This record gives sequence, C-alpha cells and structure tokens, in this order.
Amino acid sequence: ASGRPAAVVVTSGTAVANLLPATVEAAADRVPLLLLTADRPAELRDTGANQTVAQVGMLGPLRWFKDVPPPAESEPLVAWLADAAYAA
Repeated sequence: ASGRPAAVVVTSGTAVANLLPATVEAAADRVPLLLLTADRPAELRDTGANQTVAQVGMLGPLRWFKDVPPPAESEPLVAWLADAAYAA
C-alpha cells in the first residue's frame, strides 16, 4: 500500500450507502479514502423526492466531513477547496 488516499466518486442517494463496507474495511486497515459524493442542495433535501436518502452522517464518524454548498458568486469555491486541502 502506498499510504496515499484512494478517491471514490459516487452519485447521490443509495450510492453513498454502498460505500459503507469499503469505509469500514479501510478504517480497520488504516487505508486512507477520499469519498466524494453528490447530494441535492440543502433546500431540496427532506422533500420526499424519489430515490433520495439522508446522506449527511450516513457513514458514521469520519475523520473529516464537509457539506459543500452549490457554487455561488458570494462564496468562491476556492475557499471550500482550501478547507479540504487543509483536512488532507
């Protein structure tokens, strides 16, 4: 193992739930993972839409978690990316 994190990218909903076994195994073996998941904007969550699940907190305690908002001119994306780089 290289000790470098493996990046895993999934869509929203139950795709995030499918990450649980890999997350548990990686944590037990001390293999770093970078999980990038998609979700609906905050204002569209908990609306009862089809094929949606509550993703925030689904994978239990993680080393670092950030719920990044959709891009907006008032909040440059670079600030969020700098925060993510700090966590690495």
